[in-house]
Amino acid sequence: MSKLFESQWKQTKAALLEGNDLTHNMDGSINRTKKDTMAVILENTRRSLMETATVGATNSTMVAQLNKVVLPVIRRVMPTVIANEIIGVQPLTGPYGQIHTLRVRYADSVPTSGAGMVTAGDEAFAPSKIASFYSGNENISAPGAAATTALEGKPGNRLSVGITRHLVEVQSRKLSASWTFESLQDASSQHGIDLEEEIMAALAQEITAEIDQEILFSLRRLGGSPTSIFNQQNVTGTPTFVGDAHAALALMINDKANIIASRTRRGVGNWVVVSPTALTILQSASTSAFARTTEGKFDAPTNTKFVGMLNNQMRVYVDNYASNSTPVLVGYKGSETDAAAFYCPYVPLTSVGTLINPATMEPVTSFMTRYAYKELTDTTETLGNAADYIGLVGIDTAALTFY
Repeated sequence: MSKLFESQWKQTKAALLEGNDLTHNMDGSINRTKKDTMAVILENTRRSLMETATVGATNSTMVAQLNKVVLPVIRRVMPTVIANEIIGVQPLTGPYGQIHTLRVRYADSVPTSGAGMVTAGDEAFAPSKIASFYSGNENISAPGAAATTALEGKPGNRLSVGITRHLVEVQSRKLSASWTFESLQDASSQHGIDLEEEIMAALAQEITAEIDQEILFSLRRLGGSPTSIFNQQNVTGTPTFVGDAHAALALMINDKANIIASRTRRGVGNWVVVSPTALTILQSASTSAFARTTEGKFDAPTNTKFVGMLNNQMRVYVDNYASNSTPVLVGYKGSETDAAAFYCPYVPLTSVGTLINPATMEPVTSFMTRYAYKELTDTTETLGNAADYIGLVGIDTAALTFY
């Protein structure tokens, strides 16, 4: 193992990073997230295995376990975690760390008193308090530009642009499984199946699916109760086909996306997570601009996958675990420092290998992942505006028909 991690590690790492090519964000900027994140977590995995390896663990069996299971599973699973697509991803290099977000604030209190004044530390560009007087005459009741003589030779009021830091601590998930030697032999002889490899892949997939569901559940809870409900019977006008009524769902999603833009001052909502039922509604809508994808770039093994574009600006993902009545989740992600929440992988997947249970004399194995998840909802350390990035559209399934 030491040879693999020392003399051959650069080649191994380069091979594992192959295929995680650079992509582009919705605004056209280069997105290095997946490749950079994979590079960090591979280094974390290497360090973790080197630290925990015993003298007996450096044999060919341990190296085979690493090559056969751990590294391939990391390469296949980690780039398909839904966090890469809808929230910020900032990998950690230790069990404690910091995540970073970009914030612009007013640095001066203007004017010195009065209702509607700007207080140093307030967020700039906030829709509830846009300081139309801050750079000019400082007159709240009649904002405008100041006389040249008043500002001549002065720098003007200040904006504070900074990176805020938030402490995070990693947590763990573990799964284990056991099997019998008889089942191992029968699966191999009858079907050519490596039962041990299949079980480990299933453990890794289950952990990843649970991380996806944790993130989606938390984001839906962050959005609160839906303020807009799609009710097919309440659609105005006289629809000719059932698809005409279904098109109203796309309009309601657009409305939420535009509200997100007004609240965050970053951009309109650019991703949507829907249930299979909501996906069917969008696919049958006759006037919405839902385009099914043919890319196949995000075909996750966790049943959360990229299915198309809505109005050429929002990426649509389907959560196949969602119930029929699960609200449509609309959100915005700018960069890795500009999102509602942050996923911080530390050691993505580690395995203890295959051990023998002394009580049953049967082989047993387990997988573990360690990561942190953070939503910026605490106003004492952040602006507490994570919910501004999220919108929900409910679906009244009782009034829903497809024919």
